[in-house]
Amino acid sequence: MNNTMGIILAENSEIRLNELTDVRSVAALPFGGRYRLIDFILSNMVNSGIINVGITTLFNYSSLMDHVGSGTPWDLNRKTYGLFILPPYIRGGNSAGSSRGSVDLLYGVLTHLRRSPQRHVLIAGGNLICNMTFDAAMNFHKQNEADVTVIYSNLSENPDQLKRTTVYELDSENRVIGIEHNPRNPKTPYSSMDMYILERTLLIDMIEEAYAKGSHDFIKDVLLANINSLKIYAYEHKGFVGRVDNIKSYYENSMLMLDDAIRKELFSGENPIYTKVKDQVPTRYGENSNVSDSLIADGCSIDGTVENSIIFRGVHVGKGAVVRNSIIMQNSIIQENCDLESVVIDKECTLRPLKRLIGQPNYPIILPKRTMI
Repeated sequence: MNNTMGIILAENSEIRLNELTDVRSVAALPFGGRYRLIDFILSNMVNSGIINVGITTLFNYSSLMDHVGSGTPWDLNRKTYGLFILPPYIRGGNSAGSSRGSVDLLYGVLTHLRRSPQRHVLIAGGNLICNMTFDAAMNFHKQNEADVTVIYSNLSENPDQLKRTTVYELDSENRVIGIEHNPRNPKTPYSSMDMYILERTLLIDMIEEAYAKGSHDFIKDVLLANINSLKIYAYEHKGFVGRVDNIKSYYENSMLMLDDAIRKELFSGENPIYTKVKDQVPTRYGENSNVSDSLIADGCSIDGTVENSIIFRGVHVGKGAVVRNSIIMQNSIIQENCDLESVVIDKECTLRPLKRLIGQPNYPIILPKRTMI
């Protein structure tokens, strides 16, 4: 796929995770103890041989830029092509920008698209957790002589999530004959993974036309509007797919990382998930510590009890503290005799001794970044 470039949409105006995305884009959200969400799609592209990757940004993208840097962990710090951070398009004197959807984001990077020589473009969102390569999808695209190939997953076992996605209706040859966005009663279980393959020149033409008409959404105003005139085919990804689109889904997908089979599929195959390297000392476990069914990153100090939880780098859990079914992000401090259950604690928070926070799996308590209690 060296004749394909990648565009990652790091922000989605329909996705909000309250306090967790007030200070960062969705793609920069910490995940799994040491990763960010963008690591998955960025690694998938690199593992597919894509070496020209642009990341569109909108708001609060400083943490995203700090994480990806020049692209060194993904071997994208190159003299030719490599990784490009593409700031938002700002029209006139409007410092807040003019982006109201994916069409606006793509219109803002038309110069980058025009300058790139690759024939095809792979567009993807930054909020999916999966490990895949795109060679088979590209072959499917070429064999069907498709104008656009969309990548989807079958959510027949998770019908509630279908109502928060784009759903495709397919014919016997997997050609898209219908598109529903956030349907109340989905007709099919074929859920979009927000990944699209098409020719670069076709994308430029479609975005210019949509923007000129005042359209803003790539799905509704481009794909759906041209469903009869374009040959749109759908390729199924059959592996694990985690979609982060609200607090509940972030918590649930994080807890799924404690499942051996899912963790092995994502991280132990021949295609690694790369991330920013931080060299830290191994975690220290005190003589009174008790850890079970948890992911503990390096650089931590554990003197209490941790059960069924995900602990990021540099976290301190004090003596007598109990952490259950929780996510504790980098450099947070849980002092002595705290009791936590079903909470998500953002980076650099501090809980003083004897604090008690009890949430529910379907409604976890969220502590914003640098909170002190």
